[in-house]
Amino acid sequence: MIFRHFMTSVNESNAFILACEETREAILIDVGAFEPEIEEFLREGRLRLAKVFITHDHYDHTNGLVEVRDKYRPEIYAGRALCAGVKAIRVDHGDTIPIGQLTGTVLDTSGHTPEARSLYVPGMVFTGDALFAGSVGGTASQAAAEQQLDLIRRHIFTLPPETEIHTGHGPSSTVAIESRYNPFFVGEA
Repeated sequence: MIFRHFMTSVNESNAFILACEETREAILIDVGAFEPEIEEFLREGRLRLAKVFITHDHYDHTNGLVEVRDKYRPEIYAGRALCAGVKAIRVDHGDTIPIGQLTGTVLDTSGHTPEARSLYVPGMVFTGDALFAGSVGGTASQAAAEQQLDLIRRHIFTLPPETEIHTGHGPSSTVAIESRYNPFFVGEA
């Protein structure tokens, strides 16, 4: 598996490339901005950007989507059929996305936004703004906050403890660390 993290210039949001070593097929997770480093990494690695996964439809995760779509014509996956004005393949909990010989599984982590989705590939999960290192994403209501925390418990914290959590902003973490030390969940174990 090929993996690379990029911090974009839009709200210091994270973007990630995951690719299959055998087929060179790549997926881009979130695209707050289509930075030159992303294009350079794809070109130098001889990777074919075939797919984009959007964790949620906020501008700091989608601002570069039109540019990526126009340049690479990838399949775009999101929790809604229209994302940042771009047509997407709507995915929900349990759906799978093939990435060459790898398989990503979509997890419902709504709450920060109604369409928030995470992508799990064995060994790592991409949570967007649902879960951060030491925090969670803001919500519009108490009901949405409770839903988000419940879905994180059920869909993220049940993953293997060593699973890396790659977030929409800030540093990465692990399931073991967040399930034990994240202040929004402390005292639950």
